[in-house]
Parts: sequence; structure tokens; C-alpha cells
Amino acid sequence: MQEQHPGIILGVALSNRKFRDPETDEIRDVFIDRPGDDVQITLPTAGAPPRPVSGLFTVVDYYESKMHEYDSTLAFVKLSELQKLRQMIGPDGRAAVSSIQIKLKPGADVDEAQRKLLAAYPPDIYPYQIQTWKDVQRPLLAAVQMEITILNILLFMIIAVAGFGILATFFMIVVEKTRDIGIMKALGAPSSGVMSIFLAYGLSLGIVGSGAGIVIGLLFVRYINEIADLIEMASGREVFDPTIYYFSEIPTIVEPWTVAWIAIGAMLIAVSASVLPARHAARLHPVEALRYE
Repeated sequence: MQEQHPGIILGVALSNRKFRDPETDEIRDVFIDRPGDDVQITLPTAGAPPRPVSGLFTVVDYYESKMHEYDSTLAFVKLSELQKLRQMIGPDGRAAVSSIQIKLKPGADVDEAQRKLLAAYPPDIYPYQIQTWKDVQRPLLAAVQMEITILNILLFMIIAVAGFGILATFFMIVVEKTRDIGIMKALGAPSSGVMSIFLAYGLSLGIVGSGAGIVIGLLFVRYINEIADLIEMASGREVFDPTIYYFSEIPTIVEPWTVAWIAIGAMLIAVSASVLPARHAARLHPVEALRYE
């Protein structure tokens, strides 16, 4: 393909439009600008006062970062062509730039890098604004943190309800097994032994419940986008709108330590909920346990 004008790479969401087929009611992607098409770009000049200037570019490819905010707003052209269009070349022939983005190596401390740059270029001396991706995405991160806080509160309430459910269930078991407990204690079973039976039962309940919950939860996280597609097909409504949530699909991150402490916490809750019923069973006197038999 031969370029008629300087090439431009468009964000995939800039040219992509959702189209619902009236015959099949299926949503398809339609591209209004394809490679080889010419597009006109209008930008402000870098001078004072700024004025609009336009230039023709040929679409050569698409860019996709999987983040809708970038895919719907970014386009890439050759730097020299952009500087020429925006009149960012001085009389001495030196070209200027308006911003520089630095990509750090994986595992690097972005806050430490920002501190070093601020120390090298103090804002009271140099007219530079040094920001990290956290500063740029602060509103989004604040909203996500608020959602995490609310989810933690809801999770705590669910755990509390589950703990009371386990507590009530164990008390019912103690009531139903009163005769058996009386027979065991009449045969010489110590109170600690009776108590350990119910504590072991609570621990086993916690192990089985947390294990099943982890497996189901990990499977749900693994196939969450496929599940969202099935819900969309069944309900006819979009579950995860990229224009609202920034991402083209539901992002998932599995932290092993988080999974581990949730599993340990679930087992501790099950054991803690069985302590009171276990103590009640251990304190039963054989005569009282067998009184109504």
C-alpha cells in the first residue's frame, strides 16, 4: 500500500462503531476509517495565540491498548510531521516537544523516579509538570478505591451473617445430639474430648467451605468475560460498557496472598462460631443430658 500522505495510526476505538444487525440482532464492529483511507486532522498551533491548522494523513494501521480511554483518544503520527503541522520548529531549525513520557522497567518504583526527577528539575525553577500515571488517573483510582471499600464492608456483613448461621447450626446440632453427648460423658468421655469433636467439625466445615469457595471463585474470575457475554446474550443489555469503565473487557488480577488470608479467615470464622456450642456441649452433665430420655 502506498501512502498518499504522512501515515497515521489510529486508536481502534476512534474508527470502531457498534452496529446492531436488524436481521440477526447481532452486534458487530464496523470500521469507518480503514487502512488506506485519508483523514483530515485539525490541531491548534503551538504559538501564541494558537490557531487551528489542518493536515491530511493516510491511515496505515490501528492501535489497541485494551484501555478504552486511550484507544478512543490517541492517534500516532511521525513526530517531525506533527511538529511541522503545529509549527513547533523555531527560526533556528530546532524542534520542540510539549511532553515526554518515560516507561520504567517492570518492578521499578514509580514514586522514587518521580522524586528524583523533581529533585533534578524543581518546579519553582523549571516550568515542568512531572506526573506519574497515578497522578493522571487519580479520579479513576479514587473511584476504584471507594468501590473496594464498599465491597469490603459488604463482604464483612456477609461473613457476619454466615458466622451467625454456623453458630445457630451448631447449637441445633448440640440440641439434637444431647442424648449422644450424655452417653459419651456417662462412659467417661472428658469434656475436652467432647469439645474437640465440635471444634474439629467446625474446622472441617471451614476447610470444605473455603476450598469450594476458592475453586468456584477462581473459575468465575477466569471466565468472567465469557460469563458477562452470556448475561448480555440472555438479557440483551451490555454488562460492561467500555466507555464507562475505560477498559475493553473486565480486568482481573488474582493475588495469592489475598486468596490465602480469605481462606484462613473463613476457617477461623467457622471454628470461632463453633466454640460456644462446643463449650455448651462440653459442660453438659450426663444426668441432665439423659433426663428426658
